[in-house]
Amino acid sequence: MKRHIVIITAFLFAFVMAGVKYISAFPVIPKPEGEGALSWDLRLGSPYVLKGGEREMLLNIKLNGKEAVLSERTPVNLVLVIDRSGSMSDSGKMEYAKESARRIIGLLGKEDRLGIAAYSTGVEVLLPARKIADKEAALSVIDSLYPTDSTNLSGGLTTGIEQLKSLAREKHVNRVILLSDGLANEGITDPAELGRIASRASEGGIHVTTMGLGADYDENLMMGIAEHGAGNYYFIESPNQLAVIFEKEFGRMAAAVARDTVIKLALAPGVRIDEVYGYEYTVKDGTAEIKLGDFFGGQQRDILVRLIVPAGADGKKDLVSASLSYGDLLRQGAPVSVTKTLAYEVTSDAAKVTASEDKSVRSRWVSVDTAAVFRKATMAYEGGDADGARSYLEDAYDRIVELNNSPHGNSRTVKQEQELKEAVQQMAAPPAPSSEEGRVMIKGQKAGAREAQK
Repeated sequence: MKRHIVIITAFLFAFVMAGVKYISAFPVIPKPEGEGALSWDLRLGSPYVLKGGEREMLLNIKLNGKEAVLSERTPVNLVLVIDRSGSMSDSGKMEYAKESARRIIGLLGKEDRLGIAAYSTGVEVLLPARKIADKEAALSVIDSLYPTDSTNLSGGLTTGIEQLKSLAREKHVNRVILLSDGLANEGITDPAELGRIASRASEGGIHVTTMGLGADYDENLMMGIAEHGAGNYYFIESPNQLAVIFEKEFGRMAAAVARDTVIKLALAPGVRIDEVYGYEYTVKDGTAEIKLGDFFGGQQRDILVRLIVPAGADGKKDLVSASLSYGDLLRQGAPVSVTKTLAYEVTSDAAKVTASEDKSVRSRWVSVDTAAVFRKATMAYEGGDADGARSYLEDAYDRIVELNNSPHGNSRTVKQEQELKEAVQQMAAPPAPSSEEGRVMIKGQKAGAREAQK
């Protein structure tokens, strides 16, 4: 009997030890990062770099807004800032803008707040930001709009921001929508200063979306304000598209699951950022900050960062401590913060670097770099160099076709390929850059290149 017990005990011990050995042969599956409204995934182009001075590394950060069925949608604090300069009388622009505002009023709920400001040479607050108890009164304010005089865009922007500062904002999405069809020619006209105004607003939880209408506004200025204001940018070619774009933006706000989203990258000594594709960022005391604003359910962001790292000595090195913070609107705006630390290894083995390359990060780099080439082509055409623009476009098109012929293409890169194909065809016999058709083409191409990098 004792002999049987000894045999059984030995067998169980061997079984348990074999199990331990089996389990230890596989990596432990980590707990997913970010259990709130947002999830994120960080990947390096390769965890290895080849020894020798400084090297380039790619870091890709993917964020996803949680698909959620909300019992009540996220309440919105919204100020519409509408250009009422003289050019808004052309092509029925003002009437389309008024109709768009009417539709927004119809979508407002009991917890939403709306303000309306209009600007020309001066700025007028037509409706102070508040809950709308009487929608008919708000509609009558819209009906009073008419075009006149110049374009004091800075006055409209600052007035819209000030309207939101006095409101309780923690559980709301807070947005200024700035519409313009022309050039800022009154008040502050410096793009850098206007960007700083939008940036300071975003630090206080107020984000700025810009909408450029037609062929005559400054798209670089409007894109810059949206980037610094952590909002969205829309190129609206025809005024009859206004209502659809307004409703799209309002729908995104109402479906928000996270607000004031920020990524911070605390860089290890000797590591620096060379570029964050498609996003504005600041660096202070060795930490880079990327402001992303609000996230709606199902939204995806794909942020590619190019780092320069020291690679003078073999061995493992710290790279970056990345943190994601936001207000979780699925939890009444409760603050969420998660952190992940990444490292890399310097090696003299070139084969190891190549073998460890993450193909998904590489394909993302091809996509965003192609978008950068697309923008270069547009800038060349805008400067009168049609041949140079065509050369850039053909190169970008060939690269994206190659990517889509590999296993790493996706729906976004297929769309990118189609846009580039159309751009190459347009450049075969392009209109003059200064013509209305040429200016519209420039704005559309810049908007497409920007979207591809997002």
